Formats: sequence, C-alpha cells, structure tokens
Amino acid sequence: MKKKLLSILMVMMMAATLLSGCGKPGSTKNDSKPADSKGESSTTEGAADAGGAKKFDDVKLKMLICWNGGFKTASDQYNNEVAKKIREKTGVTVEFEGIMMSETEKLNLMFASGDMPDIINAPYWGGSAGETAVIKKAATEGRLLPIEDYLPNYPNLANSYDVGIVSQSYLENDLNFKGFDGHKYILPQETPGDTADVTNWAYGVFVRGDVPKALGIDPTTIKTSDDLYNFMVKAKEHGFKDVNGNDTIVATTYHNGWDSSGYSINLSDKKFSNYIKQADGTYNYVPLTEDWTKRQLFIWKLVNQGLLDVECFKQSDAQADEKVGNGTALFASAQYSSVINSTKLTGLYSAHPEMKYVPVGPMTYKDGQPLVQLEQNGRAGSPAIIFPSTCSNIEAALTYLDYINSEEGARLCQYGVEGDTYTLNDAGQPRLNSDLLARKAKGDSSVDDELREKGIGYILGRTLQADKRFTWWGEIGAGDADAAPQEMVEYKKARPVERADGYPLEGLVVNYKDYDKVKKFAFEGTTMDDYEQRAYFAKTEAEARSILEDYQKYLLTQDNGIFKDYLKYVTESANSRDDILD
Repeated sequence: MKKKLLSILMVMMMAATLLSGCGKPGSTKNDSKPADSKGESSTTEGAADAGGAKKFDDVKLKMLICWNGGFKTASDQYNNEVAKKIREKTGVTVEFEGIMMSETEKLNLMFASGDMPDIINAPYWGGSAGETAVIKKAATEGRLLPIEDYLPNYPNLANSYDVGIVSQSYLENDLNFKGFDGHKYILPQETPGDTADVTNWAYGVFVRGDVPKALGIDPTTIKTSDDLYNFMVKAKEHGFKDVNGNDTIVATTYHNGWDSSGYSINLSDKKFSNYIKQADGTYNYVPLTEDWTKRQLFIWKLVNQGLLDVECFKQSDAQADEKVGNGTALFASAQYSSVINSTKLTGLYSAHPEMKYVPVGPMTYKDGQPLVQLEQNGRAGSPAIIFPSTCSNIEAALTYLDYINSEEGARLCQYGVEGDTYTLNDAGQPRLNSDLLARKAKGDSSVDDELREKGIGYILGRTLQADKRFTWWGEIGAGDADAAPQEMVEYKKARPVERADGYPLEGLVVNYKDYDKVKKFAFEGTTMDDYEQRAYFAKTEAEARSILEDYQKYLLTQDNGIFKDYLKYVTESANSRDDILD
C-alpha cells in the first residue's frame, strides 16, 4: 500500500513539474528552459546583472555570421579570456562561423534545408532588399522564434526598437512588418544609441599617396567626374609599379564591385530615395532617367579605356586586399577603413609610407554641393540578429546578448580585461595600453590578431545592438582616440554625417496595392546588376546605351506595364505629407 501511495505521489510531482514548464515565453521558472546538450536543466539561480536575473550552466550556442567574406575569430572560441569572462557572468558561450557565398543564397539554402544554428546575424536592410525578403518569409513560415514576450527581461536589448535609434519607417515597415501579425522576430543592430554614436563610414575614392605627388596633382582639388577621369588617365600613362616592381592597374573596388558607384557619384543628386521629382511635379524612378544612364556610361568609359579593373565586379575582398595591399591598384573606391586595412595586412602601410592611400576630393554632388553621409534620425535599415526555430535555448541567447550590450559587457568585448590590455584614463574611459596604441599607430596589424586571440573585437562586432560606445568611452573603436590614422580623422571631417528628420518616400511606396508584383521584377534579384555589367563590357558607347535602355524598357513593360501605375502612386505618396525625405 505504501509503495502504491508513493508511486501516486511521484506521478503527481512529475505532472506538476511538467505543467510548471508550460509557462509563456519570458517565464522566470528555471525548469521551463530547453535542456542543454547534456540533457540537463540549463539554468541556475543568481547573476542578476546577466539580463534575465539568472545564470546558465555552461550552455554552448552556435551563431552564423551571414556576411560574404568569412569571419575571423579567436582560434579557441571557448577558452579565450573574453569568452571565459562572459561565461562567468552568464554561463553561456557562443561560437561563431562565417560564410563565403552570397548572403541571400545562404539564407535561402539554410531555411530550405532546416539546418540552422541557434542565432543568425545577417543583413536586414528593409524594403525590397533580397535578404530582407528571405528573412520576412522565414518568419511568416514559422522558421524564426518571436521574441516580444522575452524582451522586457532584457533591458539592454529592449530599447533597440526606440524611434531615434531606428527610424519610424523602418519600425513600421520592416521591424513590425504587417505579415508578422504583431510578433517581433528581428533585433536591429549597429544602430546609433545617440547622435554622437552614428558611425561615419568614410566612403570615397582613394589614391596611392605617391601618385599625385609624381603627377603634380593635389588630390583634394578633384571634385568632378571629369577631374577624376583626367587624373586616372595621367596615372595610367605614367607607368607606375607596385611594391614588387610589377605593372599596376589603375582602379579597383572590393567584393563584387563594391563600391564602383564611388567613381561616378559626382553625377548623382543629394537625396535619400531612388525617386526624383520632375519639372511637372511627378516622380520618376532614378534608373529610368537620363542621369542614371549617364552615370552607368561613365563606368563603361572607365572599363572600356582600361581604367577600371575588369575583374572587380566578380572579385572577393581577399583579392582586393592583395591588389590594394601591394599598391597594384592606384585607386580604390570603398570605405577608407577597408583600404587602410588592406595596406596593414601586407605591411605597405608601415614599410612604404609614401604609398599610403589618401582621399581623392571628396568630390561633389551634381549641383556642386560637397558630399556628405546622409542619415535619417534613426537607422532605416541595419544588420540584424534573428533566432531560428532550431535555437536550443532562446533565453540563454538573449541573456548572452543582453550582457554584451551592457556597458560592462561591451567594454570587456572591446578592450579585454582591465590591467591586461587596457587601463582607465582620468575621465574613467578605457584606453588600450600604451604599447598596443603605439603599435596600432604604426599600422602594425598583428596587434589586432593578438587581441582577437584574447577574444577582443570579433564578438562585439556582430552582437552590438544600440551602439553607445562613443557616449560611453569617447571613441567608437579601441584606439580611435589615440591611434586612429590621422588621414582617416581628417577625411571624416571632410565628408561628415548629416542627419535629417522626416519620413522616407520608400517607407510609403511599399503600400502600393500590387507592390509584391513590382518588387519581384524591379527590386529583387540581380536583374539591374546584370544589365549594368553587360553595358560596362559593351564594345561601344552606343551598344552600352542600348543595353541600359533595354533595362528601362524591361521595367516599363513587365506585368502589362504596371510600373507606370506604380509611379503614379509614388507621386501620390510624395504629396501625401509634408515631411517626406526624397
């Protein structure tokens, strides 16, 4: 009888335990969590500063960094100093892996196969961007976990949705996409915590430092496309050699032609959108205009005359690093940090200071206004973190991210352990040790390798949500305040960030009744890129123009000419409110 009663009591206890695990997401009950790989309960009490008021029991998670080009990590992602410290606080370790393929293709393959990691970091530019469409589709099909009920437990993540950190249009159209039915699936990333935290990406065209000196040209006087073209022609005719004594190429880009548009930017208008108001008050799509055609024909001229690297539209960043790092390319268009990093990788930055790449211009817009980095108040598209339905422990993942996005956690990830790699200055701000700063200032790239082995840099680079680094520490990158290349500092002043209030036109046009039809042929995929590159490699200007005009005809004739009706809606949208950014 006692045995029977004991059995009944045990069954009742088991039932009660099972019921207690059925709470809604965000429940604070320890036994409501998924089991870890050992099949054991994955949390313990304590660690109130680790986000969800709890610490986990050595949970290991996998995170995919879905950006073409790979992702450098410490050789030991579990035992490095930073990972250990994070584990002491949270009980969680995240191991990262990168990709060497198209981001959209990788996302499609992953969601189709169901072979997904615990966490994914990927582009989520909003609107009709290819990666955005794939992620939205995955969410609506149940392949992502909703996180809205968890967020109140993670204060360092919850403010990622505040307007000003993200824009109103991004929030309405993409983060709170109507197809999500009120759920939140996307953690927007790398958004400015305050105005001072807006990253100046320092886009532009850069030239090997000895080139303008040899030609007697002041590169800061180059303002127009004609100026740039003439500069490139003289550089080609001079017969420069690279550091190894080999022939040079005139100009290149980084992966897949990024950013060839920098060479033709003087032919563009200063604007936020891809739509332009015409003389009659109606709006047109920029690729349907003569100005767009002229801009593409300028790139055709550079390719046709052997000034722009024919390989650049298909090359990888590694190939670009070699061309720029050896001084083989006399000009490069991208972010200045990419160019400087390429020269650090090869030692060109320190061994041949005369070859350091310097800014061209900056050039101007078509109307002569100086170039700026246009930004909305609040980011209008961003990298993002998402959680596949296969995530083995969503609360452990959020706890990890919440700690890293605290001031303490972010400082650990960016600077390492106090006394080892950094000290606090008189203002209480972390600064790398003087020996590390001195090596950085000399362009010694091995410093970054050493810090990465300690876990410094790579973790924060793909887990930062609302960026408050400048507000917290007076510098965005470790060493910026003391060891940033002076040429970078000066260039950012010459091409500053300019923010504006308002609602972007792109945020309204998505409400067109047949927008899904339009975006399929006009905005998604690589159709425009394919036409442009065919034009760049045409034998004659007339042939190139014909290819570009064929693309314009393609836009206007698809789906019974629906694009013309769409443009009427664009005009109506632009006139519907007085705060439009176009």
